[in-house]
Amino acid sequence: HGPVPGGDPGVGGWHLQGSLLGLQVLAYNRHTYETVAQRLVITIVPAPGDEPPYQGEFLVGNRNVEELLPAAAREIFLQATAGVWERDDLHVINVTSALDRGGRVPLPIEGRKEGVYVKVGSHGAFSPCLASAASPQSRFRCSLGQQPLASCYDTFAPHFTIRWCNLTLVRPTSLPAP
Repeated sequence: HGPVPGGDPGVGGWHLQGSLLGLQVLAYNRHTYETVAQRLVITIVPAPGDEPPYQGEFLVGNRNVEELLPAAAREIFLQATAGVWERDDLHVINVTSALDRGGRVPLPIEGRKEGVYVKVGSHGAFSPCLASAASPQSRFRCSLGQQPLASCYDTFAPHFTIRWCNLTLVRPTSLPAP
């Protein structure tokens, strides 16, 4: 299917006409396999202010997505992120299950988690630690199965296990004139 004539081509095949999005959400109980369906109507409104130009996406290997949805859990994650980013204006932009990115369902062994991608944004530049963790030298080390070059691995511990080789940093494509 193609774009809506005269409309926004959307992202990933979604076409938002107007400001309402209707979804049918299917959920299942992991223990009983009971399923439930519910229709969800979302009103699309622009975010207050602009999207932060600096964004980092972290893969948290020791969590399931529902564990990072509560505000308190996201706040703990932001505090840990502030330790490596060296910024105090951080906020969570997105939380996505690794299963939605092609991750594998973990074996039903206690303690195994699906993994969660957490995208965090800031209006300030990345710390040297984050920049070095995503550098070409670090990517090369990751391709050899080694840890990337960075001095900030343990600031997330013991709450979060970050898979540093999956770190993605997005810098602004153009900076506004001063």
